[in-house]
Amino acid sequence: MKLKTLLLAGLVAITIVSATACAMTPATGGSSSGRNRVSGDELAATNSPMVYEALSLLRPQWMTSRGAVSMDEPDFAVANIYQNGTRIGDIEYLKQVYVLDVDYLQFWPPGEAGARFGMGNPRGVIEIFLK
Repeated sequence: MKLKTLLLAGLVAITIVSATACAMTPATGGSSSGRNRVSGDELAATNSPMVYEALSLLRPQWMTSRGAVSMDEPDFAVANIYQNGTRIGDIEYLKQVYVLDVDYLQFWPPGEAGARFGMGNPRGVIEIFLK
């Protein structure tokens, strides 16, 4: 009985320490990390006038399709483009946006995009924040 009580106390102590450590550790990765954000200064440094060209140099993985979404839909899907919480098109829309107008771009991976913008974003979302 003493052994069970001791083991249980040890397990509780480990759980408390782990929970506290997780709560105090700053989040790394996820949508707020540098790999999922591109500043307007970074875009301008490419010397490309349009966001499409600049982004293809800085984060080409944001723009690629990974094949068909499902067997029923043979079309290739790419990231959707949102601005002010509203869908404004697909990746081709970036050919119309000037680098000088952009404060920053935020990439939302598919899971986070679904939670934030709703279903229908199987390849994620690139959100535009204008100056």
